[in-house]
Amino acid sequence: MSGPPGHPAGTASRGDGTRGIPQLDRLIARNTAFTLLGRFAYVAGWILIAPFMVAGLGAERFGLWSLLTVVSGVYLTFDFGLQSALTKFVAEFHATGDRASLRGIFTLGILLYGGLSLAFFLAIAALREPLLGFFRVAPGLHAEAAWALVGAAAVYGVMNFYMLLSSVLSGLQRLDLWNRIAIATTLLQILGVAIVISLGGGLRWLVVNTGISMALAALWCRWSVRRLAPEIRFELPVAVPGLMRRLTRYGAALQIINLGGLVQFQLDKVLFGRFVSLTASGDYELGYRVASALWSLPALLLPALLPAVAHLDASADHARITRLYLRASRYVIGVAFPLATGIIVLSPVLFTAWLGPGHPDAARAAIALGALMGVNILTGVGGSVARGVGRPGLEAEYHVLAILLHFALSLSLIPRLGFTGGLWALFLSGAVGSIYFLVRFHLSQRIPLGRYVLEVLARPAAAAALGGLAGHSVSLWAVWSLVPEGRAQGIARLVAGGVALIGVAAAVLMASRYVSLSEVRAIVGPAGGRPREAAG
Repeated sequence: MSGPPGHPAGTASRGDGTRGIPQLDRLIARNTAFTLLGRFAYVAGWILIAPFMVAGLGAERFGLWSLLTVVSGVYLTFDFGLQSALTKFVAEFHATGDRASLRGIFTLGILLYGGLSLAFFLAIAALREPLLGFFRVAPGLHAEAAWALVGAAAVYGVMNFYMLLSSVLSGLQRLDLWNRIAIATTLLQILGVAIVISLGGGLRWLVVNTGISMALAALWCRWSVRRLAPEIRFELPVAVPGLMRRLTRYGAALQIINLGGLVQFQLDKVLFGRFVSLTASGDYELGYRVASALWSLPALLLPALLPAVAHLDASADHARITRLYLRASRYVIGVAFPLATGIIVLSPVLFTAWLGPGHPDAARAAIALGALMGVNILTGVGGSVARGVGRPGLEAEYHVLAILLHFALSLSLIPRLGFTGGLWALFLSGAVGSIYFLVRFHLSQRIPLGRYVLEVLARPAAAAALGGLAGHSVSLWAVWSLVPEGRAQGIARLVAGGVALIGVAAAVLMASRYVSLSEVRAIVGPAGGRPREAAG
């Protein structure tokens, strides 16, 4: 049930401009839990369906399908930062009860997203032949690829409206509801993929399947927004002075951030298709799917922070924002460092367990991505805080640096070293940018970096190193030679190595009192208990 108009659902109202703050810890915990659940459903579904897709489509068609997913990345990247901007401003205006601004930001979002979707569709339709030539698509696949490319442009336009509405739900701090919708959409889409592949439908019908699922998800999201906050509606003209200027200034920095994310994780896949082969693009896609799937746990601790920080910033509670940053960093880094180490040391056996022997390049891609993500997570909580307080430019700076360095390294190394060169370009550019942001953010927020390293980074780094050593050693034990070679042996080695890594890393973190069980219980305890502050 939704709360009174202008107030987050299920929270109390106070007369000091800090509506709902005593229950903010409950909102963060609930939203994070459902975000993790939604991502788990997505990851589990695609892990199960991927081998079926590879076998049904073949290596070259699967590589082409992986390149079609870049279209969705382009749509989500070149949105002028609307996705995060809508979340930030909806959270702010909802906290202050500003209904006119809520209607204004929603109307501007629809107009801008609609214009962008149409422009991208027309551009891709006009450039489809040069694009297919750039990727050296075989003549036998040309007609199917051309149709799928234009179809994907239309489908991802529908996805834009789905993401707009999901951003509104996030701003209302109802990530739980959005992730219920996302889970149902994922299950529907994966079921459709299985049917399409079974019937030999190919790329065309895979695109159609995605379009149907996105359209249904968008309709469900719109119904949910109207039920929770009927004051959020499309209304012309937009009668809120200065709103467009605020949105444009904030969105410009987020546009750079989005572009940085696209370049960071998709540039080399595109260049592999140009300079190496479509099969290399498919290998990178498999490595990326594995690394990003495993990375869901630490990464999805972040989305609930943006609306929470925006809420606190609207209440001018800046000291509490700093406490929230340090606490959230402990949780995120405590999970991220051991997980990154696990991706690095166990990717070879993971791919054997998943797809069978014979995928060394996919495993190498996952290792490089795991190493990069282990460094890049240092920007995660700080980036969410910077966006929440209205300073996304701090994050944009490091992305500009990383983009320039990534292009220079990739265009230099891939033609010379092939697949290996691209992986080195990926890691080096991302690591340099991430470290730059960490230093820049701490200086701007006047948070001592030395304290952060000692209190937040040191113990998870030790736990990751010891856990990784244990996991790698256990996965290499000679006893696994008694298990038949192939996927069975890979599964045995993966499970044993993973258990050893997690067990040792968790033991080190608990023994060093990095995070106590009482602290965790204080956050996720019964909602009816005494309210506790999320930020410390």
